[in-house]
Amino acid sequence: MEILASQFRAARALLGKDQENVAAWVKVDRREISQLEAAKYKLFSSDAEDLKKAFERNGIEFLAATGALGAGVRWRKPGQKDRFRGAQFRAARAMANQSMRDLQTLSGVNRNFVTRLETGQIGGLNLETIKKLEQAFARLNIELIAESENWGAGVRWTVPDPFIKPAASEHQ
Repeated sequence: MEILASQFRAARALLGKDQENVAAWVKVDRREISQLEAAKYKLFSSDAEDLKKAFERNGIEFLAATGALGAGVRWRKPGQKDRFRGAQFRAARAMANQSMRDLQTLSGVNRNFVTRLETGQIGGLNLETIKKLEQAFARLNIELIAESENWGAGVRWTVPDPFIKPAASEHQ
């Protein structure tokens, strides 16, 4: 369920919606969305299935984990307006469940810049700054999926299950 929870967070972030908005889509309380996004449920509920379908109706495609890559989300169709990839960076941060302060610490990029980027309030980008953000997400096992002719941009885990902790070394 943790993979799906991260996908729900990323899908909502990609769309730029708050929990109240998506709760209204499926006629549940905002707290239900919060609990789904926090992986508070052990079972996949009918509300979770309804939420997944609502995201799909709003243009989001859920990507299943493959042998080598983890689950993710992306726009079903190319051509979404995301000039500086702010929605994509917002989705990556949501997928990794990172605050802006966490991302600032990890990337060295000022969180005020991240706020302006994610809300589309910047006029231009420094490519070094974007590279720092991309590298930070790579360290978190998040891939930023580029738009293609057939689908839109998105995010996914670079490992099949990022929540499995590596086994402790026997030689400690």
